Amino acid sequence: MILFFLASIVISLEVCNHPIYCQGEILNAIQTMSIYKDSKTFVDMPMKYELQQVLVNWKSVNPKDKQQVVDFIEVNFNPAGSDSVFSVPSDWKQNPKFIDNISELKLKTWAQEINKLWLGLSKRFTYDESKSSYISCPHPFFVPGGRFREFYYWDTLWVVEGLLGSEMVDSAIKMQQNFLHLIETIGYIPNGARIYYKGRSQPMVTPLITEKIYDYLLQSNQKQRALQLLQDSFDLLEREFQFFYNERTHLSYKIFENAKLDSRIFYYSSATDYPRPEAYKEDIKLAQKSKDKQQKYKDIAAGAESGWDFSSRWFKSPNSFESISTTNVIPVDLNVLMILNMRILSRFAKILGHGQKYSYYQLQAQSNEELLNSNFFNQTQWFDYLVTEKKLKVDYYPSNFFPLLLGEAKNQKIIEELTKYVNQFEGGLPTSLFETKQQWDYPNSWPPLNQFVIEGLILNKQQDLAFQLSQKWINNAYCSYEKSLKTYGEGYMFEKYDATKIGNQGGGGEYEVQSGFGWTNGVAIWILQKFGDKLLLPNC
Repeated sequence: MILFFLASIVISLEVCNHPIYCQGEILNAIQTMSIYKDSKTFVDMPMKYELQQVLVNWKSVNPKDKQQVVDFIEVNFNPAGSDSVFSVPSDWKQNPKFIDNISELKLKTWAQEINKLWLGLSKRFTYDESKSSYISCPHPFFVPGGRFREFYYWDTLWVVEGLLGSEMVDSAIKMQQNFLHLIETIGYIPNGARIYYKGRSQPMVTPLITEKIYDYLLQSNQKQRALQLLQDSFDLLEREFQFFYNERTHLSYKIFENAKLDSRIFYYSSATDYPRPEAYKEDIKLAQKSKDKQQKYKDIAAGAESGWDFSSRWFKSPNSFESISTTNVIPVDLNVLMILNMRILSRFAKILGHGQKYSYYQLQAQSNEELLNSNFFNQTQWFDYLVTEKKLKVDYYPSNFFPLLLGEAKNQKIIEELTKYVNQFEGGLPTSLFETKQQWDYPNSWPPLNQFVIEGLILNKQQDLAFQLSQKWINNAYCSYEKSLKTYGEGYMFEKYDATKIGNQGGGGEYEVQSGFGWTNGVAIWILQKFGDKLLLPNC
């Protein structure tokens, strides 16, 4: 079936050509000199002067003289992150109702502290956009925390989960409106709200965010506001879907013999074929032995688009980062999310009276679900597919169980297999069984992956296993918070945890583990809302 009703939408995939923040001699000199431990620091530093003046000032600098380069930065740039300020959300509540549902007093106190963290994560950009790397948006936003000074795409799904649990629907809607603004002005949502992220997105979750807000408004008896949300959003949700449909698909019949001629299968990619500005020297080092550096840079950026940056999922050899080949992988998780997006678009089309679009998205979702089950499922779970090798990548990752979100646990062996992994680890599901020192591998346990699996189990009426995994994850997050409170005098919520040891933060990857933390707070609130009356106080 041709996507005839979206044919008029033309999306030009914009990448960043900024001569300081994205490409050029200045970026190359500063990043390759390792002036900052974290490569992201420089590209988050706003300019003190207009771009042309800074370029003129650079002409008097010897790019091989480190002290001259350091002096140039001092004269021409302000500190990283000084382009934004904290913004107290007007709808924050001290005691949202979910806290009342928590039985254990100490968990209740912890939940109150998590709820307060929203106050330190809400920001707004205040700087002259022409002098900064940020992408302007109309409303305040929530950042993950730490080195992440801007909002990120798929992180926001769990941030919104938490905001709705905290009864901050106005804040959630403002985040969704920021996303709509990006789709309207850029054509898609970049990885994060910085110009150097242009050229790559992250897993498409705007329809999921919109549906969660819509259902919250309905449950709050705000029916007119809910309908207005859909009316304001639908065309732009379609536009984003079209971006993924055009830019992130293979024609299925070229890969799978049983595929329909008009169906497409989704994968991660990028329009950039140069080092990531925020990890410039790291990418140059990684690609230095590659015969095709441009393709290697594309695969690195595609790995970042996946949200799993980085993981053995994308490596041809599990322990070789240099073998990264993300664009060769057809991932289970992205295709599950796109099926969910199709279902949501179909639902919204029906509500808005768009009969043809309702039928189209419904049929497309069914077709892609059949394709997923017939080509990715292997006895007990779904595996990523390797295009060049023409075979499944039969290794454990939590994403293997994401089809549970579609209601696909028709085979009891799936639940039995997942139960083994839940029982094996005391701190939640690990991201893989490969110990590669990459952050999206063993032993790290990531909040969003655990939440998706828990939600899938609930949808498939596996309440006991869902609760078991929830309790284990809460044990880890709570004990880690208590441990940091004793160690540093302040409790921290971390972006990731160690699945093998209760109370330990995760590690590995390109930067130190970060606290804050947007999606961790969101997952904690979501679990406390679901199971607060049953959760036991961990023995830390």
